[in-house]
Amino acid sequence: PTSTPWPGGPRPRPLSGARSLSTSLVFVAGEEGRLLVRLAARNTDGAARRQGGCGGGGPSIRMYSPALEAALRDVVPSTDPLDAPDFNPISHINKLFPNEESLGRADTFSAELQDQMTVLDEEILQTVRQQTSAGSSARKDLEGGKAAMRELFDKVRDIKAKAERSQTMVHEICRDIKSLDYAKRHLTLTITALKRLQMLVTATEQLSVMTRERMYAEAANLLHAVTQLLAHFEGYAGIRKIDELRAQVGELSDTLRAQVFDDFNRLSAQEGAPQPSQTETLLGACAVVDALGPAARREMVAWFSSWQFAPYKHAFQPYGDAGSLDKTELRYGWHRQLLRQFDETFVTLFPHAWHVGLSLTLDFCSITNKHLEEILDQARGSLDVAVLTHALQKTVEFEKEMHARFSAEARDREGGEGGEGEGG
Repeated sequence: PTSTPWPGGPRPRPLSGARSLSTSLVFVAGEEGRLLVRLAARNTDGAARRQGGCGGGGPSIRMYSPALEAALRDVVPSTDPLDAPDFNPISHINKLFPNEESLGRADTFSAELQDQMTVLDEEILQTVRQQTSAGSSARKDLEGGKAAMRELFDKVRDIKAKAERSQTMVHEICRDIKSLDYAKRHLTLTITALKRLQMLVTATEQLSVMTRERMYAEAANLLHAVTQLLAHFEGYAGIRKIDELRAQVGELSDTLRAQVFDDFNRLSAQEGAPQPSQTETLLGACAVVDALGPAARREMVAWFSSWQFAPYKHAFQPYGDAGSLDKTELRYGWHRQLLRQFDETFVTLFPHAWHVGLSLTLDFCSITNKHLEEILDQARGSLDVAVLTHALQKTVEFEKEMHARFSAEARDREGGEGGEGEGG
């Protein structure tokens, strides 16, 4: 290093028996250089740069990258100047020994450094030994970890295999349960079908007896039951027993229909009101007609209307004595008499839902309309205005009267026919 001017005069001479400043600098720099080399040996980074040494060919100082130096400061924080990355031995020694008087403690400082290096050598040696044993232990731990991983992998593989077997077993169990569920469902349907078949056979046999004995009320109930039971066997077409029962029920229905119309024909052949015993039979016959369905009911009402209007068609035909336009009021009187007779004799015979009185009135209007059209066509050009006016007046009065009587019944009939149409 360059000499520093001393205050108060020229630089003093070296003390007797003491090392020169240059010798002390070289010695101290050399010892601290070895210390730095030993301290740097604890690091493993290969990056280094050369720092100029002291006299006497001092050793080079290994330098590391800024990132590594920052990491070292974070891991091992230190305030020692010897640990600084930009350490300069000459500047450090000049700082420790600024003048010749301070060289008196150079030997002591050197001894302290030697003791520190001895301690560091021991620590480094101990650390190397520990690292050697730690490396062997780490290898053993690594091998143990690998073995544990292999064992864990084997266990995971076994668990996966067991899970797959369990899943297969669950699928098999579910398949068996599903098969049993299907079997239960089919067995239940079979038992239900057999019970209904037994009921159908019994009901058909009883219906045959009731038909033969003309017990219409009981036959009507049985016919309803048989019809409902047969509806459950719509999907069993082609089965001999079901086809036989269906054909037998059809034959019994036809027989009942013929018997009912035969009894009503007997009623039309006699004079006067039906007898009480006959009324009871005909009430049962109407129940049978209801059980036979809407078509049979319409046929019965049409038959009754034709029976009632046979005298009217004969008496008021356009070419008869009462078939003239001036006899129009008599037509309406005749129908009023018919309705009174119906209310006295037959209103309790037919069910109210049949609306027989309304059907008679509609048929009367239809027949009368045809008669009057024919009469007016014959009298074209020779009509008496007074007669025509009177006929129109009586016609309007009759229409109002019938509307007042049957308007509510007509609405009920329209609703009932709509429901029957949907059901058919």
